[in-house]
Amino acid sequence: MTELNKKEKLEKIRCVMEEYGLDAYIIHTSDPHMSEYVPSKYMRREFMTEFYGSQGTCLITKTAAYLIVDGRYIVEAKKTASPEYEVRLIKKGFFYDIIEILDVCNFNGVLGVDTDVISWFAFVALNKYVEKFGLDKRNNFKIKLLNTNIVDKIRPINDIKFDNSNNIYVHDIKYTGETSRSKIVKLLSSMKSKGARLLYISDLTEISWILNLRGSDIDFTPVFLSFLLIEIIGDFESSEDCDIDFGIKLFVNTEKINDCKGKLLEEFPDRITIFPIDCIYQELEHSIKKIYSNNEQVTDKIWLPQESSNIETMITLFRCFNNKEKLCLFGGFRELIKFIDESNILIKSESPVVLLRGVKNEVELSGMRECHILDGLALSKFLHYLDKSSKDGSLFNNGLTEWDLAQKLLEFRKQHNSFVYPSFSTISSMGENGAIIHYRPDEFKSSKIEPGMYLCDSGGQYNTGTTDVTRSLFLFSTNGEKPSYKHIETYTRVLIGFIRLHKTVFPEGTTGMAIDVLARSSLWEAGLDYLHGTGHGVGSFLSVHEGPWSISCRSGSFKEIPKLEKGAVVSIEPGYYEEGEFGIRIENLVEIVEAKFDNEYKKLGNYLAFSPLTFVPIQKNLIDIKLLSNEELDWLNWYHEQTLEKLEQVACNDNEFLSWLVDACSPIKRGISSPIPKTLYQ
Repeated sequence: MTELNKKEKLEKIRCVMEEYGLDAYIIHTSDPHMSEYVPSKYMRREFMTEFYGSQGTCLITKTAAYLIVDGRYIVEAKKTASPEYEVRLIKKGFFYDIIEILDVCNFNGVLGVDTDVISWFAFVALNKYVEKFGLDKRNNFKIKLLNTNIVDKIRPINDIKFDNSNNIYVHDIKYTGETSRSKIVKLLSSMKSKGARLLYISDLTEISWILNLRGSDIDFTPVFLSFLLIEIIGDFESSEDCDIDFGIKLFVNTEKINDCKGKLLEEFPDRITIFPIDCIYQELEHSIKKIYSNNEQVTDKIWLPQESSNIETMITLFRCFNNKEKLCLFGGFRELIKFIDESNILIKSESPVVLLRGVKNEVELSGMRECHILDGLALSKFLHYLDKSSKDGSLFNNGLTEWDLAQKLLEFRKQHNSFVYPSFSTISSMGENGAIIHYRPDEFKSSKIEPGMYLCDSGGQYNTGTTDVTRSLFLFSTNGEKPSYKHIETYTRVLIGFIRLHKTVFPEGTTGMAIDVLARSSLWEAGLDYLHGTGHGVGSFLSVHEGPWSISCRSGSFKEIPKLEKGAVVSIEPGYYEEGEFGIRIENLVEIVEAKFDNEYKKLGNYLAFSPLTFVPIQKNLIDIKLLSNEELDWLNWYHEQTLEKLEQVACNDNEFLSWLVDACSPIKRGISSPIPKTLYQ
């Protein structure tokens, strides 16, 4: 098939829409597991728009095409998807914005929705917005539920094939700190407390965590395509948690699981059955019908987490209790929603795995600390390379690009045997590209490295954990280029927010939303801000973005904000972005620990604090030290002291690097009064 341009793709998809009786169609970034990063088979929005950010949703109508993205991607999306797509910054949510667009356009036709890649949570929200804007009152407005994705009708066949070459493997207990059996017992306890007979899990990171298995079906995240059913067998109300009888059904590519079958059968003898992945809905329907077949008065419940369960999952439940004919092409979605809303056997709340996994055990935390030292060494060596090569001119005189620097950083990470691969595509961005929050350099089209602001956001997957770190710096040359005061002030204010959040102590029960202001307040004092969250949870050799933790000034419309807990690992990453000029972000991962006090006053409760996991020098030449308080400067000096202490232990007698590291981590001393800005390069 000849490669199509964006305009030709839109023409072809509109022809397919007509075949399916559609006047509008949603192309959502997702897969049946609601993954953040999806296998290439599900990269339909990417195929249509040539925009490859991790989030974004398209709406195609007969006469227009829209791409909605969040603040991380607005600059990039405008560069790549325009002019064929009208790119919009998300306002209240992807589906809210879609319905608002349809309302403004006076849409009165058939809207197509793929039941495989849209979560039930999102679909219910979409229906609420339909009612809010009154689209349901329009004579010809319909929602058509499709169990096929029409974009695949115009994609090359090789784009929609799965790679079957990567096997699933065991993630050893020396890394996980807990057996799969122990995790299952905890889940059974959660099920018992809610009266759930059956728990459905589709989130790939959850399945990998439960079974202590890893794979490579998705780039950067060591997971494998699968579904999992956990069923309590027999009477469980009077049983102790450890004595509850149960069965496990794993749905997976059966060829890939061969190396792990022995481990699974040993840990779960006579309790686990492995099915081909395509059997999930058939077997889910069978399991539900079996529970309720003998007694219509059974009060046992089915747990289908609505945020990770797609529409097709809920249709499967619907069909267990209704004739298939009732779910007609157009009006059936209302009956489906009514049935799910009124069901007294359904639990839709968040998967119990999320919180259990989010609080790391001591083995996982120890592994995270270990891999962050190795990762910090790799990134620090990269910063040393940048400093050295900028001074001798080789950084600027050899035609090096952003892509080349990303590969150079990868070389440093590969020096450690426990490094597996990057935890996401490295953001190596020069100058104005730094303002593209999730910029990814192209091997053949990335910008040349030159004196100026450079931002590098990167991470690694290690057997012992996952890292995510950002450093922004000014690349000095021998020709005397210096940062502007705008560079200096915005960098310093980002740093102040970074320090303030690191230093904060907060009572148990505090949400990330309650402390987000600390990271932004210095920027706000100058009328500045950034369009992304301040922090996210991170997995242990799993996803670099992991729930439930979040530090953000914004909250979802339907979601309860989780309270931060001891043992969680989160990022702290304030930033500032000047479109067309530069971007700044400074990011560490931190562990939430119990706060320690040097007094014996009576406390009203327990308090928590952040302990850095990331140890990488912060460029001092960009700091206006007159903006920092004494306490903030003391913290920065303490952080650099800790960085030097930890990294010199693993630097392997590299004297040139150690000499640079000592200088990079040397304390900043506040000198005599001088005009602003007083910076270290003056």
